[in-house]
Amino acid sequence: MSDPSILETLRSLEFFQGIEDKHLEQFAGVARLCDFPAHHEIFHEHDAAEDVYIIVDGSVSLVICEPGVGCRQLMQVEAGGLVGWSPLVGRHRLSDTARTITPTKAIAINGEKTIALCHEDPEFGCEFMHRTAIALAERLSATRLQLMSMSGFQLPDAQIESD
Repeated sequence: MSDPSILETLRSLEFFQGIEDKHLEQFAGVARLCDFPAHHEIFHEHDAAEDVYIIVDGSVSLVICEPGVGCRQLMQVEAGGLVGWSPLVGRHRLSDTARTITPTKAIAINGEKTIALCHEDPEFGCEFMHRTAIALAERLSATRLQLMSMSGFQLPDAQIESD
């Protein structure tokens, strides 16, 4: 049995627009609502990857840290964004740290149970993973732009072949 407030929240998120209610009801059964205060660490880089979070309201900073280099913010994720995606793609450890910037409401979804739902109903699974892939592509693009801004936009003096 799913929590009606979770179901209503899922219905309100752009990520789930167009997904049938029967699927949202199943999804709500493996989800929980979370409220985090500002400056709270939702998860830490290299922790076990268990839950995926969809931000309902608030802002979350994604940060990576390297010894000898320090910590860098990769990006800021707003309402509707997906964080902690690692368990959806078979990764057992998280690749960054998520810290709230403002008070944040999120839906936490157990990654293992979500994958099981996707296998039980391949049509839903395909649609859910398609939406996840779009979110990851946007994340990759944002990271690429940040890398370019850090290293400069000037190309080296080299002959580049075009496609």
